[in-house]
Amino acid sequence: MDSKKILLWPVLISIIGHVVMISVSGMIDLRDNVRTAEIFTVDIQEPEPQQPPKKEEEKKEVKKSEQAKNEKAINTGGWREDTVDLTSGDVKYGAYLGKIKKRILQIWQYPKKAYDRNEEGVVVVKMSIDADGSVAQAALIASSGSMLLDEGALGVVRAAAPFAPLPESYSLSRLNITASFRYKLVE
Repeated sequence: MDSKKILLWPVLISIIGHVVMISVSGMIDLRDNVRTAEIFTVDIQEPEPQQPPKKEEEKKEVKKSEQAKNEKAINTGGWREDTVDLTSGDVKYGAYLGKIKKRILQIWQYPKKAYDRNEEGVVVVKMSIDADGSVAQAALIASSGSMLLDEGALGVVRAAAPFAPLPESYSLSRLNITASFRYKLVE
């Protein structure tokens, strides 16, 4: 009888200890407020025919209008801007960022030459959107190592423009958005 009691106590102590550890671990968040990174992925589709490049005169006109707009904004004293990640969980920007993401995903494609060469990578882009929804700048923050993929990500940002105007409640002249584009071939 004593040998059964000797074996019973460690088993009971182990069960009670495990129950306490399980109940305590449910109350403590061990993730330390880590947000999972959301990365764009692209579906492989047949490329659409490319449009002919813009004429030099059209390019000059666009540059002049952008410069004039930027000079006007800088001369006014109320210039305000903010920077946010496209996957931000910030309630203030959530709805607007969702619209931007949706618009980009509608036209984003794997660059044909990069697909043919089996190139993969992640491109990080910073786009600056003015209050009227136009893209003031699209710049490469981190390269994928492939010029074709980098140009594809920058090109899709420019092609998706103009976006919806910034909501007046933001009180911003410009919103800078960083976005990651992941190009991955699935076999």
